[in-house]
Amino acid sequence: MKRLILPLVLVLILAGAVVAVLRLMTPHARQVATWLPGTTILLEDMPDLHRTAQRWPATALAQIIAEPEVQAFLQRPLTEIPRRADLDQWLAQAQRIDPEHFFLAVTDWSGAPLPSTIAGLYFSGSRQDLDSLVDDLRKQAQETWPAGKSDIEKYGSGDIETFTTPTFSAALAYRGKWLFISTDAALLKSTLDRFDGQHDPNSLADLPAFKSSLQHLPQAADSLFFLQPALLADKAATLALMLNPTADTQGTDNLKKIDSVSLALKLDGEVMRDAAYVIKSEPGDETPLARDALKLSSQDTILLASSRMGTPADARIPDPKSDPTGILALLASYVKMFTGQGLGAQQLAQAFGPESGFVLDWPASSVIPTPLAMLDVRDPALARKFLDTLATLPLAAGVEFSHQDAGGISFYSLPRSGIGIFPIQLTLGMTGKCVIGALSTDSVIQAAKRWDNPGAGLDGTEVYKSAAALVAEPTASFTYLDSKAIFGRAYGLFRSVASMGFVPHLAEYVDIGKLPAPETISRHLIPMVASGSVKDGGMLMESAGPVTTMQATFVTALTLGAVALPLVEEQIKGQTVTLPNFLGLSPKPSTPSPNPLLPSSSAAPSPP
Repeated sequence: MKRLILPLVLVLILAGAVVAVLRLMTPHARQVATWLPGTTILLEDMPDLHRTAQRWPATALAQIIAEPEVQAFLQRPLTEIPRRADLDQWLAQAQRIDPEHFFLAVTDWSGAPLPSTIAGLYFSGSRQDLDSLVDDLRKQAQETWPAGKSDIEKYGSGDIETFTTPTFSAALAYRGKWLFISTDAALLKSTLDRFDGQHDPNSLADLPAFKSSLQHLPQAADSLFFLQPALLADKAATLALMLNPTADTQGTDNLKKIDSVSLALKLDGEVMRDAAYVIKSEPGDETPLARDALKLSSQDTILLASSRMGTPADARIPDPKSDPTGILALLASYVKMFTGQGLGAQQLAQAFGPESGFVLDWPASSVIPTPLAMLDVRDPALARKFLDTLATLPLAAGVEFSHQDAGGISFYSLPRSGIGIFPIQLTLGMTGKCVIGALSTDSVIQAAKRWDNPGAGLDGTEVYKSAAALVAEPTASFTYLDSKAIFGRAYGLFRSVASMGFVPHLAEYVDIGKLPAPETISRHLIPMVASGSVKDGGMLMESAGPVTTMQATFVTALTLGAVALPLVEEQIKGQTVTLPNFLGLSPKPSTPSPNPLLPSSSAAPSPP
């Protein structure tokens, strides 16, 4: 028996050492969640920065950046970065610190002006360099708040350093290779208690919504974001009313219907993947999406979007008084006219659906793309009544819809207009199965022919099939973007225009002569694809491609915001912003345009 005691003691010591080491090692997001309360509002976790750094060079985006032509082009813009020397010094210092894991959490925002926040950093490099950064933070805090008081107290297995001012406090603690910083000393202490092994049955890790979210997000993700919007709703309403006492807080009330939102990003070879899982109190439709927009696509389709139509009864037009352009007031008047004809939200749902879609064709031989929009038709008679009513709406002086039936299609067209040499005639064409919207009657005719010819469009290509397999079977929405084709068309045009000096001020920031050749970038591009589906009572939205749709949407929003900023500034100054005549809104021509559906000697039939 005595001979067994020593081996048993050694085993116990070894087991204790393993537990201690694992506690200090980089944990999974679920482990970080055990340190946080179940009432945590927000968590951002990057669990393995080393792994992310190893994955990055294989991505299509990294390969593009590594191209010699791209590197040569970036030389000048990189030298223009403000305080470049300071940035390089900071990056070198960060490399010596060698961070492996980082998380940031907001655990409460009920009464205090600032939320209770805690951040954690696990590092495997220089503690001296990390201390230097912390010292800089101490100096900045003391300079900003000279009356602030610093203190150190013993707590658990180490010390806690605090800095307190009349308006806020901060606390800091090291535990092995972990550095924790918090805006609330009590929050830091409770986090350290859980870190040291005190189990909390009410931790974030035990929250059902958090567990469910992890099951539906990519495994071994590079970044995880988790949010409980309902816990933020009251604070958001309070802030909105502080900024505007007459603000409509219905949007913040809608936050209470969302239990959680979780996002994950994963670098997967040349592909970037992201996923969002939203748990709401309202169940969704789990019927597979037919993707009817595919029936209108062609081999030249570069963008396709298909989605299940929402419930029109849930739609609500914002207060027209909040819109200085008058567009909302005009829209409200149109809705009133439809209602006067007995065409409300219920009738709209009966006439159209279940899907809507958008298709963008761009043949290599064409200078501009050809857009198409579509709506499924449930009740052709009721759908026609909607279109007949639409054709009577007052649009602008001299602008009226013409209506005729030909070839089994009911056409509703605005007068021809255009920009330069590009003619435009906004047309809606209704068949017995769908409504097609296009910029010419011929586009409607060609799309209607493709509807009855399955496999002739995008769904017959291997590129599309491979891309669609990257995401889950959609039940709510689906998007496909041929990033290689659209980049080749758009960038080639931009490069030609820029080389002729037609892009103002561009030469002040980049060397136009070093713009990379289109094929240098396009050879790394693969299609982007996204799907939305209902899974286990939640909505799962996935995307994959050289960049994800969330990243593309964010960059696009920033670009559009920059473009729109001058208009907003003029509006704030009280000046009227007018839009040029476009898409048929120019004055009606004195002589009618020839009808492409009828012989040149025939007159168009009058509307019924």
